[in-house]
Amino acid sequence: MKTIPANEREGRRKAVLLHRATTPDPDAYKCPIPGCGRPTQAGAGKGLSLYHCRYHIQLKNRHGSMWKRTYLAAELLPYRRAAARYLKANADDFWIAAALKALRSLMEGAGPVERMSDVLWHLTPPQKARAALARLRRAEIPPSRLLMIHLAVSGAVAEDPIGPGGPPGEYRLTQIAKAVHRLASGYHAVYGPGSRYDRYPRSAGLALRHLGRMIDECCAHVVREHLGGILTMKAAPMPAGRE
Repeated sequence: MKTIPANEREGRRKAVLLHRATTPDPDAYKCPIPGCGRPTQAGAGKGLSLYHCRYHIQLKNRHGSMWKRTYLAAELLPYRRAAARYLKANADDFWIAAALKALRSLMEGAGPVERMSDVLWHLTPPQKARAALARLRRAEIPPSRLLMIHLAVSGAVAEDPIGPGGPPGEYRLTQIAKAVHRLASGYHAVYGPGSRYDRYPRSAGLALRHLGRMIDECCAHVVREHLGGILTMKAAPMPAGRE
């Protein structure tokens, strides 16, 4: 029996996959998201999904949900303020101190700050997540800010009347990662007056899921023990003279 070389097998596999992704499937359904009705990726010959259209697949890739977009800064602001006040009032709590220590270790162990060209094209999703943490370290973002963002997003998701659907926790982890990612997202170089270079990695994809999961592993105990107290503080009237 003739043995097919590994590179030839890989080439054949890619050719079959490309044919499937670009050939419309007449048996594919319409996208079931209410109000959509577009052909699915497989039905339009623009991907492999038999159940959702390209638009909603990309929406989930960017935001973590097929129908919920990223929270606006104004929507998260009450939760961020409540989380900041709560963390300040409970700085000596065991779980909060442990989370801050774990977040600091996470950033310190993220490795070198990668060149943006490498981050954009050559790194795997876990490596891109670590590269984002390295940029946060270089920008001197304190661990307390990461914890505050984590608690704010967790609180917003917990009180949101519209569920995000999808795998449990995916939207929350994606939203945590997107909010953290914005703190130090790009590479900036100034060469002289009126001459600079700015490059930003896409805030989408599996790298966001990995980044959100890494941060969540450091902060999960704080959410379990203190999220209720933070939501209670958010609902309480703001003290006079305080933001």
